[in-house]
Amino acid sequence: MKKILIVDDNMDFLRILSSALQKRFQTYESMGVADALKILESVTVDAVCSDFNMRDGTGLELLIKLRQKGVKVPFLLMSGDDDTRLRNEAQACGAVFCCKTDYDLIARINEMVG
Repeated sequence: MKKILIVDDNMDFLRILSSALQKRFQTYESMGVADALKILESVTVDAVCSDFNMRDGTGLELLIKLRQKGVKVPFLLMSGDDDTRLRNEAQACGAVFCCKTDYDLIARINEMVG
């Protein structure tokens, strides 16, 4: 079973998304950038799904730190806003961008991880 790390400081969204993905993936939950980095020290995942704006940093910062460490897993950057600038930044860093309210969020994750 493939492993996905979900990073979001909104506990309700984190649990809902994790629950929706558990049928197909082993999920790990993190409420911020620092916690995500700590989890990734001991767990190898097949993909990361991260919120953009969190209390201790951004999903884009997490992505950059992972790439600097040589971690090259698929990365989905989620935001509550469908911001063109953010979408372009995410894509420039090698991430897939998705608005949290997109009806096809789960399908996009499934497609990204395979």
